[in-house]
Amino acid sequence: YNCHQISKEEISFGTIGPSLYQYGKLRGVTDAAAPASAEIIKYTWGKIWNAKAYNACSAMPRFGHAGVLNEQQVRDLMALLLDPQSPVNR
Repeated sequence: YNCHQISKEEISFGTIGPSLYQYGKLRGVTDAAAPASAEIIKYTWGKIWNAKAYNACSAMPRFGHAGVLNEQQVRDLMALLLDPQSPVNR
């Protein structure tokens, strides 16, 4: 089961975490390589890799830190959340 909503078309979605619909768009990420995107990229990577580093009581798993996802899988998830062409941001 998902913990977050990532699309308005989803009929059933998780409500444990906040909606991630238009995650990158709402945070102004138009180019991941742009210096203006650096802080949100750093935060997003850190939150996915080890959510407890940002909130010790978070229900979100430590995906990278615990080895649930490898580095490439975290990169793929980052692309889904931040790429302007991703279905999440359209």
